[in-house]
Amino acid sequence: MSQATYIEEALLFSNEDEELQNCRDSNQPWKVLIVDDDEEVHILTRLVLRDLVFEQRPLLLLSAKSAAEARKVLADEQDIALVLLDVVMESDDAGLQLVKFIRGELGNDEVRIILRTGQPGHAPEQEIILQYDINDYKGKTELTVQKLFTAVIASLRTYMYIEKVTQLNQHLEQKVQDRTQELEKANTRLQQSLKLLEDGEKAGKQVQFKLLPEKELSLTSLKFSHFLMPSEIMSGDFVDYFSIDDRYIGFYLADVAGHGVSSAFITIYLKRFITTLQEQYRFNKQTALIDPASVLSMLNQALISDDLGKHIAIFYAVVDLQSNQLSYANAGLFPWPVLIQNGQSSFIETKGTPVGLFDFTQYQTSQCHLADEFRLFVCSDGILDIMQDSNLEDKMSKLLGCLKLIPKTQNVLAEQFKITDSTSLSDDLTVLSVLR
Repeated sequence: MSQATYIEEALLFSNEDEELQNCRDSNQPWKVLIVDDDEEVHILTRLVLRDLVFEQRPLLLLSAKSAAEARKVLADEQDIALVLLDVVMESDDAGLQLVKFIRGELGNDEVRIILRTGQPGHAPEQEIILQYDINDYKGKTELTVQKLFTAVIASLRTYMYIEKVTQLNQHLEQKVQDRTQELEKANTRLQQSLKLLEDGEKAGKQVQFKLLPEKELSLTSLKFSHFLMPSEIMSGDFVDYFSIDDRYIGFYLADVAGHGVSSAFITIYLKRFITTLQEQYRFNKQTALIDPASVLSMLNQALISDDLGKHIAIFYAVVDLQSNQLSYANAGLFPWPVLIQNGQSSFIETKGTPVGLFDFTQYQTSQCHLADEFRLFVCSDGILDIMQDSNLEDKMSKLLGCLKLIPKTQNVLAEQFKITDSTSLSDDLTVLSVLR
């Protein structure tokens, strides 16, 4: 391709980028920054990507011919989704220094970075991947049209999820307040509770803890108890157990992301959600309440639909008293529950994605048989934070050993871990036990 053709192509693409810039407010194009000191790389990249549309949004291609020029573009443009970055430009490590600038000085962890180099010997791939916070590493000779297309789409998809979570967190407080007003109108039984929450955190704690079940409660042959200590005045953990009918008993432990006031509001939302399912089951025997996977799927869709900006790790289970079967589903709660029966203790290892993150998440109901005598313990991750052990494996082993020694009261558990009312916690701590 001649130099004149290069110039004509550059002018053509420049005009196209200006058109995209003018319409950015209406279709919000993905901003992709090309950083390379080779003009041909810019032109060829634009040829490949100029017509690309992802999630009904086109690309706005920005250019920088050096790392120094790229720093200015990055400082001016706050929502760049992807940087296609050359390693060797004004210096052998100019691209790598730019990565440090993006992640360090700018504190931008959202933008995706793909390193492209024509001189892989200057920057070995294994070393670069280990030392620098980049998302992909490609040699220019191996980066075909299809590979470039694939890498760009994968990066934009990741950025889209990160952008969504970030925006939801930024607007969380306002969304929770709006949702609180809706709950006041929809549920008169919570009006007094919501009024108390508005009066302050201390009043809010009284309301939240009134929603908890009794600390010790016998439901037919099962004995339930819980131990809950918030790290702040209000708690992001929540626990409940209840009779569904003469045959089924349900219970759950939930850990809302974060802790404090905003997370405590979500526990009230959760309580109301489960209460609604109980009422539906009571009136028309809808089976969703006794199928843990269905409960988590409905809760996941409700959180996403209401756009509350919080996700919940939750273990929900149902005991069938007739068949002695435990049905359960886990949406990201860790550590795993511990089941002790027949002289053995083991973790119920079930993985899953917290509810409220992705609308495509699917959950599965698992089952296990319960012996005539058993003990089941479900803990929030705050239990791991108070352990002094250096690694997770040691903490899990210690937890399993301590729970195995617990007889019929959780006071002993508090003593084992030296937990008192004055203990300072970095995270909410909750333990739910079921005994027979």
